[in-house]
Amino acid sequence: MKILLKSFLFITLIVSITTVQASQYLRKNASTDAAKEDLKALDVALKKMKAMGCSEPFSWYYQGATHSIPDKIDKNPLCPSYTNKKDLKWAWDTCTHQDGSEIHFLLWHRLYIAHFEKIVRKLSGKSDFALPYWNYIDPSNRVMPADFRESSTALFETSRLPSLNNGNKIESFMDNNLNINNLMKNRVFSVFNRNIDSAPHGAMHAYIGGDYEGKEMWNPIFQSDKNYGLMAHVPSAGFDPIFWLHHSNIDFLWQAWELSPNGKRPSLDELKAAPWPYKFFDENGVKVEYTIEEAYQAAFKIDYQYDQLQSAIEAFDSGEHKLLVSENTQQVKKLIWQQSIEKATKNNKLVIDTPKIQNQKNMELMLLDRPEALVIEVTVSFESQPKDTYNVFIVDGSGNKTLTGVMTFFGADHHMQGHKNHQSLGKKNSPMI
Repeated sequence: MKILLKSFLFITLIVSITTVQASQYLRKNASTDAAKEDLKALDVALKKMKAMGCSEPFSWYYQGATHSIPDKIDKNPLCPSYTNKKDLKWAWDTCTHQDGSEIHFLLWHRLYIAHFEKIVRKLSGKSDFALPYWNYIDPSNRVMPADFRESSTALFETSRLPSLNNGNKIESFMDNNLNINNLMKNRVFSVFNRNIDSAPHGAMHAYIGGDYEGKEMWNPIFQSDKNYGLMAHVPSAGFDPIFWLHHSNIDFLWQAWELSPNGKRPSLDELKAAPWPYKFFDENGVKVEYTIEEAYQAAFKIDYQYDQLQSAIEAFDSGEHKLLVSENTQQVKKLIWQQSIEKATKNNKLVIDTPKIQNQKNMELMLLDRPEALVIEVTVSFESQPKDTYNVFIVDGSGNKTLTGVMTFFGADHHMQGHKNHQSLGKKNSPMI
């Protein structure tokens, strides 16, 4: 069975004004001394959570399974009450790596980790706890934070890339995946949302999960050997404690983009056009189920801020910043480029040769100063999920090559499984860059 991966590049427009609420909690860079007390609090909370039964909403297992869980686990000592999909508990397996959910990727994960953050605040007893973030975009922060490499903590996980647990830096072949220059140039929320989902988000999931070069490692969530660790598989990703700092960093990058001149929010209509469940537990153990309207409001009334973005908040408060609003979808023009991938290896190149597609409809928009947003949609098919990433280039008529992004495949196998398990929740919407 072939899986289609769609990929987008953008050029866009549009303006409006909004405001941001004052923040109460400060999320800190996990690689700095300022985050040490928060990391200790996270360790305290996770030790309590790991001692709880899997049916308890605050437990490590329940929180991880809210993101996703394997379809079937024959023998499950970590949670004997769950062996297959008929045993799903409330809110489990609702992450946005399934059909019809892509537009909700950033919003759903923001609310997911925000509810987790409040639970940790209560369990740890640290009243000002805020979830740190691992800023691996910064070359000086490309070693996994020390607390996650210490086996005596609840933050350690063996089912990861061994070099990260050993304190080695992220390898240089990941540089393009962690270069956000093109990402921050996006002016269309739906595109930024999909691009960041692919890289650095998906790229780091696959990297942290690790490539064991044909060797298998025990995955305690699947209760079987896998070629990759917890983070590389959607159904087990939420069970690695580094997941929370990884997604805090994705949220940090989203907020940095939103506060930039290019930043833009989705419209409520485009979210409502793709219904998706928002189900979590609050810090008192009470079920919280949002409508799309309520989720939208909650996502943009956050009670935290990031340590490196304080000046941007001051700019909002002073009225100096104008936030771009969601694009009119009728103003987005698309080009389609198709290519088949048999296998992917590190540093593979996917080249879009512009002279060959200049005669296609709307190609002239790339060359003219027009109000429409031009989208180049790259559709890639494959029969088995590639392990690594593709660098995507555009080559102009003079042979000049420009790196425009990267294509990653995190969750592609789960996405196809989700098609049969969640087809009632929305139309299939494949990952993109």
